Formats: sequence, C-alpha cells, structure tokens
Amino acid sequence: MAQSVNVSRKRGLWQRVSEFDSRHPLLWNLFPIFLYVFFGCIGAIGAVIAQVEFRHPVAQIVAAALFLVPTIWRRRYPFAVLLSQFVPLCITIPLALSGNGSGVVDGAAALAFTVVLYNIVLRRPLRLLWWAALVSLAPSLVDWLVNHHFSIASFVGFFVSTAVYFGFVVAIGMLVRTRRDFQSSQRDQATREAVSDERNRIAREMHDIIGHNLAVINALADGGAYAAAASPDKAKEALVTIGRTSREALGELRRVLSVLKAEDPQEIELAPQPGLSDMDALIERVREAGLPVTLLTSGERWELSENQQLAVYRTVQESLTNVLKHATGPRNAEVSLAYRDEGLAVTVSNTGNRVDEAGTSRGLAGLAERAAAFGGTMVAGPEARGGWRVALWMPADGKERR
Repeated sequence: MAQSVNVSRKRGLWQRVSEFDSRHPLLWNLFPIFLYVFFGCIGAIGAVIAQVEFRHPVAQIVAAALFLVPTIWRRRYPFAVLLSQFVPLCITIPLALSGNGSGVVDGAAALAFTVVLYNIVLRRPLRLLWWAALVSLAPSLVDWLVNHHFSIASFVGFFVSTAVYFGFVVAIGMLVRTRRDFQSSQRDQATREAVSDERNRIAREMHDIIGHNLAVINALADGGAYAAAASPDKAKEALVTIGRTSREALGELRRVLSVLKAEDPQEIELAPQPGLSDMDALIERVREAGLPVTLLTSGERWELSENQQLAVYRTVQESLTNVLKHATGPRNAEVSLAYRDEGLAVTVSNTGNRVDEAGTSRGLAGLAERAAAFGGTMVAGPEARGGWRVALWMPADGKERR
C-alpha cells in the first residue's frame, strides 16, 4: 500500500512552549512562583536601597506565600484557587499590608489573581466569570473601604481601574481560548476529512476488487458448467482459474482490511498494490473468463508513481468488469495505453450490444475521483456503434492532491 510522507513544518515559539509544558507540567505550574521570587529579589534590593519600611515582614511573607502556593493547581481547579485567595486576605486587610510601599503582598496578590483569572477564562465555562468578578471585587472593595479614606472620586477611580484590569485579563484569556477552539475545530475537521477520504478509498478498493473478481468467477463458473459434460478438461481448467482468482481476491482484500484492524502502523501489510506490471495478468484473467481482449501500447514509456499506476490499473479493471457484467451478444474489448510527452491516455472500449445502465454509479464515480486526484480526467459513455468507451487522461506532471 502507498505510504504517505508527512512534511513537518517549523515549530513556532508557542508550540515549543506547549511541548515543554507537556513534558514538564510541574515546572510550568511553579512558573508564577519562580517569576515572583526573581522579581521579588530585585524589588527587595531596590526597597533596601530606598530604605522602604517593612511593616510586619513575617506576615507579608506568609501572605505572599498563601497567595502564590495555591496557583500550582490553577489549571486543574482555577475557581477553587480563586476562592483560596480569601485566606491571605484575612491577614492583609486587618494589618493593612497592601499598598505599604514594599510591594511584597501587592505583587503576589496581583500575580496570583492574574494567572488564576486567566485560567478560569481559558478552561472553565464562561458563566463563571460573573462569580469570578464578584469574588475578585468584594475583598478588594472591603480592603479599600477599611484602609483608605472614603470619597466618591477615589471610589470611582478604584472601581474603574479594577474593572479595566479585570477586563484586560479576560480579553487576553478569551483571545487564547478562541484561538485554541479554532485550532481544535480545524484539527477535528481535518481528522473527519481524513477518515472520510480513507473510507472512500477503502470503499473504492473493495468495490474494484470484489466487483472484478466476482464477475470473472461468475463468467468462469457459467462456462465451466456449460463445458462440464462436453469437455471435462475445460471445466477443470475453469475451476482451477476460479480458485486462483478467489485467492488473489482474498489477498487483495486482506491488504485493504489490514488498515482497519491494525493498531500499530507497522503491523499494516505493505504489499505493493497492483500496477502496470500486473496489466498482462489482469487481461489474461479476463480472457480466461471468456472475453477476448486486445492490449495496445504506443509511445515511449515514462515512469508513473505507484498511486498513478494503481489508478490506471483500477480504471482498466473496472472497465473490463463492466463489459463482463453488462455487455450482451458477441463482444470483445480493446485496451489502449498511449504514452505521450504531456501524459498517458488510457482507452478501454468494447463491442457488443449497448446496455444503458452499464457500470455502477459508485464504480464510475470512483474512477473519476482517482483521475481527479492527479489532475486528470475520466469520461465514460456509450458509443454510437454500440458498446461502451472509458477514456482516462493521466498528465505526466500530475501530483497527487490530498
């Protein structure tokens, strides 16, 4: 079977970060704490140089830890982590630790709130945002009322600044969430299309294999039954050919169906699909079924890919099968392969009484799809003098389109 080649695109920064996260999730969970410690050390050095007074230093460190440590579980339980922020608030509000100039508590609270709110937007139903807004604003409002001088102007300024920051974090989270949803939908659509294409391919293969071989077996069985009394040797020869054809059909079906049942890609049977080298055997098998076939080849042969050869083979196979099944009266067929610089022209025509319903819609549609996959065309229809004609054009520069 043909093997597809995946061309990997250059990975972007976001993809590399995601891959690192999937390999080391704990490090990414601890990232806010590492970030706070790094900038906290820089801020502490600056505060010492500026001789900023540290009030209740132990309480500030404990409160900062209580803000940041729960963020380790922010991705799994973001709303619960947001509720846990009430615990350090029970320390910071009574002691008025926020806004005291050191920035120890303020930085930890801001960082924790940002990453937790971001994860709520990213990972939880959006209706939780209303509760998140209430949980976020209520303690901040209490802190402002307890530790700040009340005035309408300062209250409006506090509310607007808090709402703007809340909206900014939500907007960033929504942007990332929308992008992830879009990429997920694209992957799902690509998966559905791949599954549909594979089903169609398998359906075409099974139609071609079963339809052709059963037609040959049926013709041989009829001929063998007719010759059984008059010529036992010919009847025996027909039975031998039926057995060989059946085994070949079972082998081809086994290769096609191995794709469906194999869990490991390496378990798939990768025996080569039929190609132009098998054309003589195909025509000989049809001749044994009682249909005289002539094969004509012209032009300088050029190399076709395995999938192109399979498309040509299946076109000839389906066309001859339709002659066996649908043409009546005296009949014969001619297969022409004309190699040209621009491409390969394949023609399968037959004589005999014309049958308008010759060829199934699935079979002919499958032939057209095979040709279109390489930028080619396939036309089929009755001829004025009787019989049926199938014409395939396979361009020399045709690339398989996925």
